[in-house]
Amino acid sequence: MTKKAGVSSAIDNPPLQLAEAIEEYVAQGGVINVVPEGETGDTALEAEKSTPQANADALLSAKIEQLKGLVAKGAGVSALQYSLRMNRKEIKRLANENGLKILYSRPVRKSEMARWRDTPAIDDTVAGHAMHYSTLGYTVPEIAQLLDLSVRDVWNIGKAYRFEFNNASIFDSLAHSLSDVPDP
Repeated sequence: MTKKAGVSSAIDNPPLQLAEAIEEYVAQGGVINVVPEGETGDTALEAEKSTPQANADALLSAKIEQLKGLVAKGAGVSALQYSLRMNRKEIKRLANENGLKILYSRPVRKSEMARWRDTPAIDDTVAGHAMHYSTLGYTVPEIAQLLDLSVRDVWNIGKAYRFEFNNASIFDSLAHSLSDVPDP
């Protein structure tokens, strides 16, 4: 049989070197937990393990409060995902557990019903005015403002009458043409 030499099960460190090593460890910022009499090291570890659980509970209660506030403001699931840093399934589960109903997000602006309504019948006179203003150099937003129409209505006039409106204003074209003239 082979015998392994150099392996020793006993610790041969003298107590003086051990004390110096402990002092050096503490001086470098190390912390040594002292176990009170009558307890073992296992109970101290269990107490440390319960601390992260308390932190997780505090974090969860903070997320629940934030969820309640955001749902009251009308935030949707996508906004909640961004704010709470949770996935949809977890957010819905958390809301169900706390009796919250997540509605679809409500828009801040007016509803977009104007977009879906039928465009009013534009008569030839209004279309003629729009084309005339365009040849004078007015932009589509300016034409819409002058004729009390929406920008979409002006673009629809262009589609209906196969007319292309100017995108640049008169001042932009004048500034561009003046920049081409050399200085005297």
